[in-house]
Amino acid sequence: MGSVDIKKQAPNVARMKILGANVKEVTHGLATLKEAADAAFDAYAREYKDAIYCIGSVVGPHPFPMMVRDFQSIVGIEAREQFVEMTGELPDAVVACVGGGSNSMGMFSGFLNYPVDIYGVEPLGRGTALGDHAASLKYGTEGIMHGFNSIMLKDENGDPAPVYSVASGLDYPSSGPEHAFLHDLGRVKYDVISDDETIDAFFTLSRLEGIIPAIESAHAVAYGMKLAKTMGKGSVLICLSGRGDKDMDYIIEKYGIR
Repeated sequence: MGSVDIKKQAPNVARMKILGANVKEVTHGLATLKEAADAAFDAYAREYKDAIYCIGSVVGPHPFPMMVRDFQSIVGIEAREQFVEMTGELPDAVVACVGGGSNSMGMFSGFLNYPVDIYGVEPLGRGTALGDHAASLKYGTEGIMHGFNSIMLKDENGDPAPVYSVASGLDYPSSGPEHAFLHDLGRVKYDVISDDETIDAFFTLSRLEGIIPAIESAHAVAYGMKLAKTMGKGSVLICLSGRGDKDMDYIIEKYGIR
């Protein structure tokens, strides 16, 4: 785990250690998600006879994108069934945040074959300049990284570009290959939300509904709020992919209590 993310998500790291995990701190490069994945691949290459490799997002070589999607698909299936049970109809729109893309791929898989508009929300961060965001599907081009071919952000040499997001789980310079496929098909619309919009949504949901979302999830909340204002009528189902208790120390330190 990158040292930057260890600091930003200290409560989660403490829980992992209490549960027995040995958390390896990665300090090179930007010391965030990409560098952690680099280090995991490197460790596995040296220890493959005595270790197994797994990843929690829909990235990496086959079969990992498929495996993670299928495990996560229960979220989309149950969300669809519960929504229909509660309302008698499908939602008009489904929204989820996209970094590597695991939570969104799980949610989307429950709706891809139904007449529902689907939106994937990437982190615009501080702006559109390279290095200020992690919106690979919005601003990237085809490329290969970590053993998979997808759409990625590149520097002037064609290597993975430095990226940034207020959310530790979204600061990755590519997205899963199935997201690239859905992007090129036009089945899913991929758009962006800035840090400022995300933090506003974080506090809005907390104050109005008593639900403290993960910063990653607050990207989807922010986009869902914007989308609803353009619709006039209808329903929006938002994938609230994580709880914000892991982010509270960071939020309070950086933004205070609004």
